[in-house]
Amino acid sequence: MEDVYVPSTWKRLFAFGIDQIFILLFYFPFAKTFVQLFFTDEDVYVSLGKLLVMFLVPALYEFVFLMILQATPGKWLLGLKVVPAHNAYAELQSAQCILRPLVSRLSFFFAWAIYAFAFFKYDRTHVADWVAETRVIQFTPRPRRPQIRWILGVFLVLSYVYEGVVYSSSVLGQIDWASKRVELRSLLNVTEMVDVAEDGED
Repeated sequence: MEDVYVPSTWKRLFAFGIDQIFILLFYFPFAKTFVQLFFTDEDVYVSLGKLLVMFLVPALYEFVFLMILQATPGKWLLGLKVVPAHNAYAELQSAQCILRPLVSRLSFFFAWAIYAFAFFKYDRTHVADWVAETRVIQFTPRPRRPQIRWILGVFLVLSYVYEGVVYSSSVLGQIDWASKRVELRSLLNVTEMVDVAEDGED
């Protein structure tokens, strides 16, 4: 059997960036909505049901490829694999393929804080891994062994929790709960204002 290693944070971030490109294909069913949003000046309303589906697209993307490859395309291209936490050579169970991406969607409320917890672990597992009992590995050696980064971890967790709470409360405040719909353009404007406000505080 091959030895397994913990991937570097940079490699995982690069894999995440690649996945953001591939994931656009999963938004194809909403192409008409996005054309209206970016190429017209009219208000674009969507139902809460449709908004929920759009919100879950990244989870669907990860679920599909975990079932097929035990990795997203970004991870697969960089030689990374998602495996059961206690047996790197076993196949993922369906429940793990569902739980990991669903828990990752908590980033809506807590931003990247759920991932920043990885700095407290040598195996770089985070909240979604703990719930699904998974971890990310590679089969090629890395120059240095991962280190626990307490100070960086605490700083990132607190910063991202604050960012996530501000962002999610702003987004939820834009929803018209009476009519059960939301105007996407105003939603994007609120997101941009939150980003600008946070940049101004730095």
